[in-house]
Amino acid sequence: MDELKHRAGEKLEALHVAAKTAADNGKSRVSDAVQTTVDAVQKIRDAFHSVWHHELIAEGRERAAAWTKEAVRRIREGAPPLSPVLLYEELVALWHDRVWRRGMLIFVCGVVAGGSAGVLIGLRVARRVPAGPHARALHSQADQSVILVEDAVAPGAGTGEVLVRVQAFSICTVDRGALRGRAHMLRSLIYRGHVTVGRGFAGVVLDVGQGVTDLEMGDEVWGCVSEWSGGAATELLTIRSTRVSKRPRNLAADTAASLPWAGGEALIALRNLSYTPENCKGKRVAVCGAASGEGCALVQLLSTWGVHVTVVAPRHAALTLKDLGAQDFVDIEGNRETGTWTSLEARAKRSGPWDAVLACAAAEVPPNALANKPALLKATAPRRAFLDIRPGPLITDRLPTPFAILFATTFYTYRVFRWLLGCGSNTDWLEDRFRLREGLDTLAKLVDRGAMAPILDKVYLPQEFESALAHACSDDAIGTTVIRFP
Repeated sequence: MDELKHRAGEKLEALHVAAKTAADNGKSRVSDAVQTTVDAVQKIRDAFHSVWHHELIAEGRERAAAWTKEAVRRIREGAPPLSPVLLYEELVALWHDRVWRRGMLIFVCGVVAGGSAGVLIGLRVARRVPAGPHARALHSQADQSVILVEDAVAPGAGTGEVLVRVQAFSICTVDRGALRGRAHMLRSLIYRGHVTVGRGFAGVVLDVGQGVTDLEMGDEVWGCVSEWSGGAATELLTIRSTRVSKRPRNLAADTAASLPWAGGEALIALRNLSYTPENCKGKRVAVCGAASGEGCALVQLLSTWGVHVTVVAPRHAALTLKDLGAQDFVDIEGNRETGTWTSLEARAKRSGPWDAVLACAAAEVPPNALANKPALLKATAPRRAFLDIRPGPLITDRLPTPFAILFATTFYTYRVFRWLLGCGSNTDWLEDRFRLREGLDTLAKLVDRGAMAPILDKVYLPQEFESALAHACSDDAIGTTVIRFP
């Protein structure tokens, strides 16, 4: 027994010595690592100080300060910020007798050789045919034209994305604005494709990416694409799953494609007015351009919620709008430039002003600046009661070049910051929630309850895009124009 205790004591002592030795070694290694890090930081600091206080760098800082003062003075005097001749003279004075000519010659030759190699490699890579399935698509060109491409490449579904076979997509005035340059700044930062037309769409899911659990292959879906996120005018569309939702089963593809964009615009407008089924019963609302897709959706929702709806539209749309729930119809007479507001003001004198006036995207609706808002709205109506839901130019489209560069830098920095925080690199934060799944699900519930129905105007083929866009932006359109892939 004593021998057993003695052996156990020896083993415990050996374990204690081993543990102490390991702790000492670990402490020594940590101390060595800390000391090495401190030495490295000190060396970097010394190197930075030596470079910062170098004679050439110091003189460069002084000259940069002088250039800044000179640029400020010239700007105040209305002259260009810095004369090229003055800049050349300053550079010659700064680098004179400081850099060997042979070194400069080697540097220039290196830049030329490296740049040429980069261009050749880029051209070689550009000739390669991208991998991926091929499909038909409408590609937008720089001259505002659109061509039908038979072998467009569609990338596969990535993480959080789905691949949709688009059966039909809608065309509206937003497409014409996108072709004319609307949202080109944002689109260049987000989207790299050629497709910029096609807002609402309907199709079938062909593939789902990693992380998508609420959609499966074969699901019939619908969705919408903002003008800065590209377009839906392609037979195979890769899109984030948050931008699509299952469409109502009783809707065909061409009929379903007419509602997502127009219905989303209507929901956004009613949210901006703070109108809900509980607080708008008995109100009087005028909808100008009610024959448009979003106008038809607004008339249906407002009439279902108990609102007295007055519509302003061409005469041939009167019966359709009254069937949708409009109580009063105002025909456009006289001059088209001010006919809408003149006719509406004349009606207001007879039957009284409205609680809200909405201007939809229609050819017959003139600019808001020509409207006499006090004569159209009640005195108790809030300032936002006169609502223009037509797409206008974005602030980013009017930025000068220096501010555009600053905006692009800030935009990419924010995306990187979101990625570092684990929010992903997507741009869903740019979209209104009614253009994402929440809005699509809301539209599906409204359709299932019978509170809203898609208003399909005409269906065209992809090669008839020019005719389809002209019709969608004309006075003859009632509802939404759709293009269907045969």
